[in-house]
Amino acid sequence: MPYVAPTLAEFRARYAEFAPVGDALVQAVLIEAQASVSTSWVERDYVPAILLLTAHLLLSEDAIQKAQGSVSYGDYAGPITKEKVGEVEVSYGGGTAASSGASGGSDDYSSTEYGKRFLRLLRLNFAGPMVA
Repeated sequence: MPYVAPTLAEFRARYAEFAPVGDALVQAVLIEAQASVSTSWVERDYVPAILLLTAHLLLSEDAIQKAQGSVSYGDYAGPITKEKVGEVEVSYGGGTAASSGASGGSDDYSSTEYGKRFLRLLRLNFAGPMVA
């Protein structure tokens, strides 16, 4: 089976949370992600990797919030480090948008769940030399 790049429809079906983001932006980021995932990947991981990287890049760029008009720039609270359900309590790791990877820091794959999953696939495909 040949390598076939995922379509906008496939991305939309898999990641419905990006519904507010316009087709043109999603398509542009899909193309960008394809440049980072070559046919040197295991074929079964090729499409999932492109989709995950696309989702990571969109989330890193606050695409959902921007599409909804609710993005704010400046300080970024950081990742949630503690949460409590009774009497609602949330603690954040701290940082700024520039230092946290929250806005445009797409190289930090650990900044989103999509990026973490992409990184796992990346490591599976390019684990390095095996030593006996």
